[in-house]
Amino acid sequence: MSSPEGLDGIGDGSELPNKERPMLEDAVKRRSLAHHGEDEVVETREPGMNSDSPGEVDFAGGANGAPSKGRGVRRFAVLFGGALLLLFLIGLIPRFFNQISLRRAVVASEKTPVSVILPEKPKPESDLLLPGTARGYYETPLWARVNGYIKNWWVDIGERVQEGQLMAEIDAPDIDKSVEAYEGALHQSEANLVIARITLDRWKGLILTRAVSQQALDEKQAMYDAALARVNAARGQLQHYEELQSFKKIVAPFSGIVTARNIDIGTLVSLGSDKAVHELYRVSVNDLMRVYVAVPQNYVPQIQLGTWADVTATELPGVIYHGLVVRTAQAVDPLSRTLLTEVDVGNPDGKIVVNMYVDVIFHLPTASTLLLVPVNAVVYRSDGTFLITVDKHSKIHYGKVELGHDLGNQMEIASGLRPDERVILNPPESLEEGEEVLVAADLSKSKSKSEKAETGEGKKHHASR
Repeated sequence: MSSPEGLDGIGDGSELPNKERPMLEDAVKRRSLAHHGEDEVVETREPGMNSDSPGEVDFAGGANGAPSKGRGVRRFAVLFGGALLLLFLIGLIPRFFNQISLRRAVVASEKTPVSVILPEKPKPESDLLLPGTARGYYETPLWARVNGYIKNWWVDIGERVQEGQLMAEIDAPDIDKSVEAYEGALHQSEANLVIARITLDRWKGLILTRAVSQQALDEKQAMYDAALARVNAARGQLQHYEELQSFKKIVAPFSGIVTARNIDIGTLVSLGSDKAVHELYRVSVNDLMRVYVAVPQNYVPQIQLGTWADVTATELPGVIYHGLVVRTAQAVDPLSRTLLTEVDVGNPDGKIVVNMYVDVIFHLPTASTLLLVPVNAVVYRSDGTFLITVDKHSKIHYGKVELGHDLGNQMEIASGLRPDERVILNPPESLEEGEEVLVAADLSKSKSKSEKAETGEGKKHHASR
């Protein structure tokens, strides 16, 4: 058999390498089939590189590399299906979790949501702030003891006076005339007494000679005794009016400050007239003050004599005076149900003025068994006072408690509550014993976190200083 066209001169292929000989034989066969008129049409193409063996010619590939394109389509289909599956799973997972949340919400909606808090332990000492009135340690008004007019005055309000200092003088002519009259009466009585004594002495001499009777001597003795009595009476009346005359001068009873003056020159001073001025001056000692406080009855057992108390005033910001509880009335006022308590406080700078409104802070010891809860946690019923607590199984229990002092935002619990019990805040009236509730918020945890944060900030600020 002759060699196909185009392959002449190639020879029998003995000079080709062994690995190229099968490919050459396959090409020769397809060429001879096409030459004898077979149906198979062989298209010549540029020999390509075999994908498996670099550098080898790929004669087996179809037209335009169809097998390689098929493998790419399959790979793309697999990747596209995987992406669709991934997107499906991404969309399915949130729906799964949403269904779980919906079931939980449905279950939770059947329970009453509540907020709870743990009771607090009070400080070892509690401060009781009460209003008080500052009064002078010695404080007295000066009144007139005689009728008349103010002749002159020498001290005014705000001035300090010493004990015995002359402050004002009253013109009392009636007293002066009475003194003059009783002085004359005294002189007359004394003259009569002298005559009675001389007469008595003469009659005593005559009785020795029996010139007069004993009866006549006794009469002269009686006349002398009467004259002596009239002298003593006149002297007493004169001394009385002299004492009244001394009241014309108004003097300071003690050293202090003048806090009131109600007179002027010519002011009428009358003891029997309601229109006349009675109180002339008012003098107070202000270097030591008495602060009077009305303590409510429920704090009376905690007020102890000899304890310290702080005295402050709004008008004196940042100034604290330390006072001492010196006495109490030992009786509760039946109208106000308060105990009048006196706190003595030093006032060397005079900043606390008489009758000033001040605040008194008592440092009262607290009982170790007391607990504090918010006031909106207490439930008042006809059969007593209760707190509603939640156990570890989220079930509620009513506990009867005994209240202590009302501190405004908090209430003291004297008994009936443990420190580890969670108390419901602002409980609804529909809650029943043993009912299961939903603890929506635990405010004791948030409060402890805020306290820790504040403590940390305080430490930072302290360190920065």
